[in-house]
Amino acid sequence: MNLALVLHFYCGKKNRDKRSNHLISGLYNAISGSIAQERTLEIISNNLANMSTVGYKGDIPLFKSVLSNTQNQMQEAPGVALISLNEQSSPFKDANSFVVLDKIVTDFSQGVFKETGNKLDVALDGDGFFVVETPKGIRYTRQGNFSLDSSNRLVTQEGYPVMSSSNNEIVIDGKTIEINNNGEISADGKIVGNLNVVDFPKPYSLKKIGNSLFASIEKDSQAKEYAVKQGFLELSNINVIREMIQMIDSLRSYQSYQKVIKMSMETVASRAVNEIGKLNT
Repeated sequence: MNLALVLHFYCGKKNRDKRSNHLISGLYNAISGSIAQERTLEIISNNLANMSTVGYKGDIPLFKSVLSNTQNQMQEAPGVALISLNEQSSPFKDANSFVVLDKIVTDFSQGVFKETGNKLDVALDGDGFFVVETPKGIRYTRQGNFSLDSSNRLVTQEGYPVMSSSNNEIVIDGKTIEINNNGEISADGKIVGNLNVVDFPKPYSLKKIGNSLFASIEKDSQAKEYAVKQGFLELSNINVIREMIQMIDSLRSYQSYQKVIKMSMETVASRAVNEIGKLNT
């Protein structure tokens, strides 16, 4: 029997009793919980995939329980990709409560430092971001594994120019390169520029755009509490053990939800068949 037809018949208001309502509500709760855990696993997997990415900041999913029997609460819930609360056809609109993705926040805590000895590798100890110029405008990053392009410009791994405190490209023409704690760059004893290190009000509202770059709609300001460390890189702030524990917990929760869904659907299908049989007699 087609499962969609069974649910359509069984969920009709004329065919539901109190016990049926609880059963269907529990099914919807399990489905929403299962979707939430799937999204959690995707985020954790992405964090683990970037554990070796310089300057990467991990993502944290935040979920909320929505009581759908209060229309105001449904309207106030955020519009997210997991479940559209504004769709009248949503199968969750009659459930007592369900889980939705509230938002994904970025953990901006500082990662550990790795000494490389490379004169063009720099790490920020404290607050702030480096400023880079991309084809889509100014972007911000903590990824300090810079290099020189064919024009001796200081650039990111993607070839984007690193900006100076005067909002100019930094050209380094010399063999002996020194970068002090304030970000001042010297080549063969001559000052050639100063790294532009900026910051934003906390909590940060920066948006990830890939390659450890961030975009912001807020105006940046000069960072204050920081020190530039030459010859070091800030690694990702991913705690592998913590992520693995969360992955195991999410996987177990997902499997539990799947069992509930399977049992509920079997019960729904069985009772629907019996009800259809009574209507045909």
